[in-house]
Amino acid sequence: MSRTNLILYILIFIFLLTVWELKSSTDNYVRIMISSPSDISNFIFENYSSLLSATAITFLESFLGFAIATFFSFSLMFICFYFNGFMNFILPVIIISQVIPLITLAPLFIILFGVGVKSKIMMASLLCFFPIFINFANGVRLINKEIKEISIIYNASTLQKVLYIYFPLSLPNIMAGMKIASTLAVIGAIVAEFNGAEIGLGKNLFLSAKRLEPELMMSSLLLSSLLGGALYCQILLIEKKLGKWYIQ
Repeated sequence: MSRTNLILYILIFIFLLTVWELKSSTDNYVRIMISSPSDISNFIFENYSSLLSATAITFLESFLGFAIATFFSFSLMFICFYFNGFMNFILPVIIISQVIPLITLAPLFIILFGVGVKSKIMMASLLCFFPIFINFANGVRLINKEIKEISIIYNASTLQKVLYIYFPLSLPNIMAGMKIASTLAVIGAIVAEFNGAEIGLGKNLFLSAKRLEPELMMSSLLLSSLLGGALYCQILLIEKKLGKWYIQ
């Protein structure tokens, strides 16, 4: 990001906050619906302990869901590498499964795993699995056929193909899938919290809508955005270390 763009973003952000503050001070409807930046900042300062606890729980659910989805996506891809033809069998099944609106399964997970963190982790991992797996699979398909043929000519083992061909050359696609999944993990955890949770940002958002508490709603939205951005930035840092050969 260039310095000019950064300064421009900061100026736009300050401008929007100023307009928001002025509008909320003159319009009761705006103040009641979305509060004001000053009131939200005061609310965060006064309730930082409970907000941090909710953020920590949602982060735990999102991170573990993302990690589980990554593990199972990679494991399934490795199975596909070792058993020829398994990809052609499993891929249509996975694609068809996406026809179901996955977010609607949140109540089912609550019934199966309870209102604790398990149901939220499962929801987050379910949303994360597809983009990671499908991008990994697509990356393997895009590898030059000549490279695959050379590996066969030199009698490379499956493990050697995975370590030196499939994974490295698919890395741009893998990281793209993980970037998408990092934000979906937060969405999955929060949606699951809507349907029943003891603590979490999703519960805060649900209660704020019922009680008409705009400060709680906006502060939870802010923390949710920061949480998704933090997970996304972590993937970017990993990509910078592993993908130096293709990052300009």
